[in-house]
Amino acid sequence: MIRTLCLALAATCLTAAPALAEDRADEVAACMVANATEADIAQMKQLMLLALQEKKQEATGVLGSLMMTAGMSAAGNCGVGFNEVGSPMFEYAMRVYGEHLGTVVMERSLDFLELPME
Repeated sequence: MIRTLCLALAATCLTAAPALAEDRADEVAACMVANATEADIAQMKQLMLLALQEKKQEATGVLGSLMMTAGMSAAGNCGVGFNEVGSPMFEYAMRVYGEHLGTVVMERSLDFLELPME
């Protein structure tokens, strides 16, 4: 009986852990998006331009800078510990954050060209 209870408790904890990790990643991503700055958007714009021009070395440098800035912002604004920065949770949050910045750049480009988004 006790063994069954322990196994059930362990199974519950193991199945809840991925859900908690996903929730944490979504929470961190939302916080990073909420704290995005014009400087972050400018870096993403520069990254996109360099990548499109196939300037890999320069683009990699800008990407590193953007990631460092995002990591510092996540640590300062979103409660992310420095030990979490290399984690899959943070990688997911960075992906969402990068998609947000890229979307902002594209929307602004289309607005500038007076092209409808819808």
